[in-house]
Amino acid sequence: MKVYGKQILLVTISLALVLGLFLMGYKTPYKNVTAKNSQTTKNTFDALAYIDAQTKNLSVTDKAEIEKLTAESENKESLLLLANRWDSLKNSYAAAYYTYKLAQLENNEITWFAAGSKFYNVANFATDSLMMANAINQAKEAYGKVVELNPKNLQAKNALAVCIIQADDDIMKGVGMLKDVLAVDSNNVQAIFTLGMLSIQSNQFDKAQERFEKLIKIEPFNAEYYFYLAEVYAKSGDTQKAIKTYETCKTLINDKEAKKEIESIINKLNKL
Repeated sequence: MKVYGKQILLVTISLALVLGLFLMGYKTPYKNVTAKNSQTTKNTFDALAYIDAQTKNLSVTDKAEIEKLTAESENKESLLLLANRWDSLKNSYAAAYYTYKLAQLENNEITWFAAGSKFYNVANFATDSLMMANAINQAKEAYGKVVELNPKNLQAKNALAVCIIQADDDIMKGVGMLKDVLAVDSNNVQAIFTLGMLSIQSNQFDKAQERFEKLIKIEPFNAEYYFYLAEVYAKSGDTQKAIKTYETCKTLINDKEAKKEIESIINKLNKL
């Protein structure tokens, strides 16, 4: 598994942060989407035009079904069916759009969270920068609704903080929200992980080390945490600790290609 540049943290419906082991460098917590660009995108990305174009490309049967449901999309049942149908057609943006519309009608914690998660997944995998920035803003708004409805929902607070950081609206506000989560739950792995990744990106390796050392205590069999901790040790100049931690990481994974890449990293460190 490889890292592809500045990918964003994926926040799924269950907020599973472990996405696999990233072995070619490290995964940064957010793309460079400025608040200005995000706001511009909200004004220029035409969701309905996109969905209409996608509908025209469907088969005759699917197109007829989608058009029928769209004509009835003022009710909750049709919105849910539309979201599910677009999911089955592998169109994540359209599915997220109609889940968001459903959340506006239902206005409950679960549906808003689902809408936020769907849009965040779109943002994570979108190749179109306009769609990506639009999706991260929609995710941010949806998670914000969850927090309004239930301020004790720490998963939503984590997700909202990442969205704020992602959109570059106010990075310190996002960091503050993550610290608020830790004030309530000091072992919240999602908040610790995100703060750890931000520490790596900002070259604050002492803070990153502290956070990833805590993560491996909380989840001692999580290979990803060992990988990033080894990365921190290496960047801090502690080669022996880095090698030892990479060796531990290697014992926790089964993928042969991943093991080989770790061995390659260890060999390079041994030559320093």
